[in-house]
Amino acid sequence: MFTLAVSGMEASLSRRIREAADSYHGFLLDLVHEAQEEERRRIARELHDRIGHGISVAHQQLALSEAYRASDAARASAKITVVQQAILETMENLRQLTSELHPQTPVRSLEKSLMSFLEAVETDEVSVALDVSGDETWAEPHVLDESFLILREAVRNALTHGSPRIVLVRVNIAPHELSASVQDNGRGFDPAAVRGRGVGMTSMRERAELLDGRVVVSSEPEQGCLVELFVPFKRQSRGRRDA
Repeated sequence: MFTLAVSGMEASLSRRIREAADSYHGFLLDLVHEAQEEERRRIARELHDRIGHGISVAHQQLALSEAYRASDAARASAKITVVQQAILETMENLRQLTSELHPQTPVRSLEKSLMSFLEAVETDEVSVALDVSGDETWAEPHVLDESFLILREAVRNALTHGSPRIVLVRVNIAPHELSASVQDNGRGFDPAAVRGRGVGMTSMRERAELLDGRVVVSSEPEQGCLVELFVPFKRQSRGRRDA
């Protein structure tokens, strides 16, 4: 009886060990799968926001150069210069991405980066304006970097899909939070009808979530669009960072 009892205990223990091992193996597989999915989403964001943006700018400026070629040769030549810069930037971003390095050096000045981008995309048909207030040293470099990409994508979406005449970009940096908005007077849309369909919109929301922030989109057909970004600063980030 004692031998039978010991054998039964051994069998039960072995079964439980196997079940635990199988469960842990499944847990590890789930972690690996989750990491792979997150990496795929990250690569999709980087390709869309960095590589896709450069190609889009180059295409737009080429079209403008062709339009100005007959009437304003100097302006057409200036657009070609922008195309060359966009292609060089795209090539550099692609090299960095494929080398598994950080895809872009951190933004040193959010205001200057936004101003440079807006100057590149402004046309005679669209007026763009930028208003930045607050002290950028309250924000960590990676917050400025991701915020720039989010705002840039919001402007690009407005110009590509909204056909606006005016685009206003506002940024306010306080000791506890970065808040920003991109507002246009374009054709607008129904946010519920496009939820989950656009890579750009998904990318903006995912980048905001990485900062523990959020993106809010408000729009109605023929009423323009408002994209708002809110990023709270962590406790240790509320002090000024080194300039």
